[in-house]
Amino acid sequence: MNEKLIVVLDTQVILRAALNRRSLPAKVLFELGGLYFLAISPQTYAEAKDVLNRPELRAKFASLTDEIVTATLAVLSNGQQVNLEQIPSVARDPKDNIFLATALESKAQYIVSEDNDLLVFFNVLQSFAANQERSPDQQS
Repeated sequence: MNEKLIVVLDTQVILRAALNRRSLPAKVLFELGGLYFLAISPQTYAEAKDVLNRPELRAKFASLTDEIVTATLAVLSNGQQVNLEQIPSVARDPKDNIFLATALESKAQYIVSEDNDLLVFFNVLQSFAANQERSPDQQS
């Protein structure tokens, strides 16, 4: 069986994809989406929408047009919807908590991010979750 991976993209990766459609983040978001399930929660969608529509970013980057923002948000809205009942406050940057919660709730194998704190913390949480799923006699 060849199951698709479940992936969470952080806002920085989404923004970079929108800014440059020839970039690696754009390839991941717009061209390779058929190879994985994009996990997205209402909170991560709202964060991406907020960032993509910030007036200071729109003024700074001419490539961040209404058309590009609409196309980017359309891809996100077609992702695998994840409802978060809780968002634990565990990350050093509170804005990272929604990405960690989305990844854990969706059982994502990967978070695609340029934020090393987020990536390190995700690896720790995955190990913890895997350990919690084992029966007591399986834990070492």
